Amino acid sequence: MTDPLSVGKSAGMWVLLAGILGLLALAVNAAPLPTAIGVVAIVAGVALSRQFGPLEALWYVFVASIPLREPLSFDIHGTVSLCASDVLLLWLVVASVRRDGFRDMWRERRTLHIAAVIVLLSVAGLFTASRFFWGVASVYRIIGQIAVFVVATVVVRDGRRATRTLLAVLVGLVPAIAYGFYQSLLPFGADLPDWGNRLIAYGFHGERNLRVFSTFKHALLFSHYLSTGVGIAIGLLAGRLSRGLRILVGFLAIAAAYCNLFTYSIGGLLGMAAGIVIALVVGWGRRAIVLLLLIFILLTAFAPAALLNKAERVFKGEATTGVARLVTYSQALAVIRAHPFVGVGWGGIRGALEYDYRVTRAHVVGFGAENYFLQRGMALGVPGILLYGALCVIFFSGVIRSRDRPGWPRVAVLAAGVAFYVQAQSFPAAATSSNYLLWMLFALAANMAASERKQGDDA
Repeated sequence: MTDPLSVGKSAGMWVLLAGILGLLALAVNAAPLPTAIGVVAIVAGVALSRQFGPLEALWYVFVASIPLREPLSFDIHGTVSLCASDVLLLWLVVASVRRDGFRDMWRERRTLHIAAVIVLLSVAGLFTASRFFWGVASVYRIIGQIAVFVVATVVVRDGRRATRTLLAVLVGLVPAIAYGFYQSLLPFGADLPDWGNRLIAYGFHGERNLRVFSTFKHALLFSHYLSTGVGIAIGLLAGRLSRGLRILVGFLAIAAAYCNLFTYSIGGLLGMAAGIVIALVVGWGRRAIVLLLLIFILLTAFAPAALLNKAERVFKGEATTGVARLVTYSQALAVIRAHPFVGVGWGGIRGALEYDYRVTRAHVVGFGAENYFLQRGMALGVPGILLYGALCVIFFSGVIRSRDRPGWPRVAVLAAGVAFYVQAQSFPAAATSSNYLLWMLFALAANMAASERKQGDDA
């Protein structure tokens, strides 16, 4: 005899499945790309949960989804967008704090003390913001970065998890790199998603080339993330990986480096080169010289003509972007001199550079400092430069102190940090995506430095 209760449960499951499929069909019709990515993320999360547990598995899904913030975002009010990855981050923060608490972390991590002061100064700056919503958005981004630090501190407690986290960064770059290569084949006037800025790079004969932005808002943001990813990949190759992983990571390193050339960013070249040099010198020893020469030859041989043209113009002093950056430095220093103690707030930078401290109306001069530390100095004054400088010092000192911690991907963390900071000296570097990555590196360096000392080689 059939159990009525089991029949009822079976019928309920079929109704639930039908409802899910119906919602999925509506979602595909409304937004096919985000839905497809979301389904893949859910499947990956379920598969990873079986092996690592829900919290760790969803952390890897979040890390891999960072480059896809724009395709996965949706408007909630006009130009206000909500990113699906931030909803996941909120859950991760709550789950992490519930599992491990916050008191011990607060007592042991100086980074959190500095972050708290940055948030307080940023909130205080809202009262004089000429663009209040811009200031609120900046505070929101800063809180998100701190959230990434908290979750990474709780989840990534050993070298194996740190290596898996960095591998998740590289896996997340796969769709962005693939789409970037696709964009590099398109003419400048081709139809492109509305989330990115269309910028031009000129060849030797004046031909226009699209600076690829892939799944990011801007070519420089894509380049910055790629440069940091290349540092991670080359650093991981210096450690202990299985043969299959070594081949995969090596392929991704080459793909990311080559794709970065089509962003036509000289800062990207410098950041990427700095990360590669550090990874090879620290992790590869004497073999680094031969590898560096080989990489330099390959990059020069396969670089697109528009990038070589831009590099030649920069070194000759003919590029307008070089002069434009000098102008933004001058404007930023003028703002800091006038507001040394409190800055103008995150919501006051655009107004200050657009009106009060503008020295030219040339369109190539942006309304930012074109420098990581100067941008924060304009927002928070000299205290802002000191606070963000302290975060940088804490990060690198933590990595340096971790020489005797085997099993940790120390070289990859160091190379990624160097690549980030070197390139960040040529533009404001305030984007959510790359700063999520930076604060994740902060947490890895802190946990690595606090781990038990043992004899052995670095991973």
